[in-house]
Amino acid sequence: MVSRPKDGSHLDAFANFALEEALYLENEGLLLRVWENEESVIIGRAQLAEFETDVAYCEENRIPIVRRFTAGGAVYNGPGNINWSLFVSRAVHTPSLRYVSDPRAVFRVASVPLLSALSSLDVKAHLEPPNSIVTSAGKVSGMAAYVSRDGFLCHGTLLTSADLQRVKSLTTPSPQPLERRYTRSRDVKTANSKLDSDSFIHTLVTTIGDETGLKLEYTEPTEGEESTARRLLREKYSKDAWNLGDPFADAGRGPGR
Repeated sequence: MVSRPKDGSHLDAFANFALEEALYLENEGLLLRVWENEESVIIGRAQLAEFETDVAYCEENRIPIVRRFTAGGAVYNGPGNINWSLFVSRAVHTPSLRYVSDPRAVFRVASVPLLSALSSLDVKAHLEPPNSIVTSAGKVSGMAAYVSRDGFLCHGTLLTSADLQRVKSLTTPSPQPLERRYTRSRDVKTANSKLDSDSFIHTLVTTIGDETGLKLEYTEPTEGEESTARRLLREKYSKDAWNLGDPFADAGRGPGR
């Protein structure tokens, strides 16, 4: 299935990540989601926001800072960026997409259709282990994942036409060292893929269908998924304790029903 929101203008970063977790919890097959957010800074599950972006600046300029439930570093969301998500349940066994439990293997598996789609659109890119998609100009996509016995989610960004100076200013981490248990972002050179959003979405859907042999159908979030998303938004993603607090002081770091 290919998920699309009922409201095509839905860009709320907090609500979108609540829905992302809800889709992960409810998925029982293969689901592709392609979506966009308002300008926001998205941090990884084991990060401290104050060390990965300028929290005061974001608050002053009403730029949301959202903690996702997957690992990895801070990324930019907003104009000129597309988010893509692959939800693969344990029941999926196709030639190119299948359930794997090792995070590095997840990135390898999930990057295959993305790289094929980019190649079809004349973007020469490759996987730079463990979780970056890069061109000769720089990093165009960063991935993050969550794996359980039931399935995995791998989601990532794709810079298309973003203001790269803006990207850098919002996601440059503090040089101050932290305990090893906290994940730190890396200051890397980014680049735009210079793709049209509609062309990318159409090509990615076609590529996944061709490579898996599955017929993908467009669908909207179910009532159950939306109900779970509303609960997660209310209890988790709308809370400063989740988004800005110490992740190791909160037992609810992972997805939960």
